[in-house]
Amino acid sequence: MQLPSLDHFFDKKKSIENNFYISLRHNDLPIDFSPCRINFCLVCVCLTGCAEIEVDLRSFHFIPNDIIVVFPGQILTCNEKADDFTLAYFSFSNQLIDEIMFRFPTAFIGFLKESVKYQLPEVEREKIIMEYFVTLNSKFCDTRNVCRGEMILNLLQNFYLDMYSKVVKNNEIHSRQRNRKKEVLEDFFHLVQTHTANREVAFYAGKLCITPKYLSIITKESTGSSAKELIDKFAITELKLRLKSTSTPLKEIAAQLNYPCEAFLCKYFKKHTDMTPSHYRHATR
Repeated sequence: MQLPSLDHFFDKKKSIENNFYISLRHNDLPIDFSPCRINFCLVCVCLTGCAEIEVDLRSFHFIPNDIIVVFPGQILTCNEKADDFTLAYFSFSNQLIDEIMFRFPTAFIGFLKESVKYQLPEVEREKIIMEYFVTLNSKFCDTRNVCRGEMILNLLQNFYLDMYSKVVKNNEIHSRQRNRKKEVLEDFFHLVQTHTANREVAFYAGKLCITPKYLSIITKESTGSSAKELIDKFAITELKLRLKSTSTPLKEIAAQLNYPCEAFLCKYFKKHTDMTPSHYRHATR
């Protein structure tokens, strides 16, 4: 009897190294620099110690039994971590997202992006580590298995199906009714990340159909920072990303982000970081 073709399995076996990675114990967030705009899906479970992190300007205290889920396009920053900080993580590329996430409603994906961090009971954390992380690592290391790529895809799908089941069971998506202020804050963060070349409160207030004063009241109540402070914080984060990830001259970055000139950009950056852009670029490489 002739066996059916397994060409598609072989294709995934060849490509999985470039599209998936896992570590059962790591002493830092798996990013090349901080802040970093993520271009892959990332799931981390804190094992020991703690870290102060930010995802899209929102601050999180990352402690043992916490799990964070980050999606492509989100900005991940590690501001501080303890000497004994360790985590387990896996990541997968954009090329696998459609195959893994296609069956889930957009409300679930939105819920994960909004929530970012979840506290797990220790028993549940151990279950997740054993059922998914350890098993994924075992399959990833089994390079002789011609179905290796497909098995990893199935395990990743099962991980998100398990999360979806818990969310639906707890009625978390529908029970967390979004009030008007929360909607405004979420829309504001989205706009700030979209319009990277605009740093005026009035611009965003206009987009949200509210006054600049009311926008700042909402941000102050929710985050402790004014709208202008948050806009500046994101602008500096965007500058740091470009300074670290490219060798583009400052003059070109100033033009791309709508700064009046290179000198203005340098003054703005130094005001908020106590460093010149050139010093920052060289000091962090």
